Amino acid sequence: MMMMAAVITLMAGCSTEYYAYQGGSPTVGQGGACKRVNGVDIWLTGTPPRKFQIIGYIEDSRPGGPPSMAQRNSKVAASAKQQGGDGVLMQSDSSQYMGTFTSGNAFTSFNGFPNTALTTGSSFSAPMMRREGRFCVIKYL
Repeated sequence: MMMMAAVITLMAGCSTEYYAYQGGSPTVGQGGACKRVNGVDIWLTGTPPRKFQIIGYIEDSRPGGPPSMAQRNSKVAASAKQQGGDGVLMQSDSSQYMGTFTSGNAFTSFNGFPNTALTTGSSFSAPMMRREGRFCVIKYL
């Protein structure tokens, strides 16, 4: 139950914001590496080897753990598609260490005679990270 509350709390800290871009001229890229997510090309490195124009930017901020990061590409792709984009170019991706989450428990059992006790316990620690990504939203021409 405690783990579920932690996951819900972490997921609440996700945001994906779109900002329209004004101006700029069409560009022809040189190629690179991309993956297709829900019909949108996510260019991890390089640029598409075809004519395109930047139509906006997406700023994505979320906890850096597996549950929230597993959703990042689909959220970015959905935001780009909603604004009429065909792809996104990864502009920056950074992580920030926010601290450490630690949890533990202990259990003690008593034996009647000769008044002995046994205590056992466990704990775990996990780093808390924040991931910030910025993407250019592009439209193929």
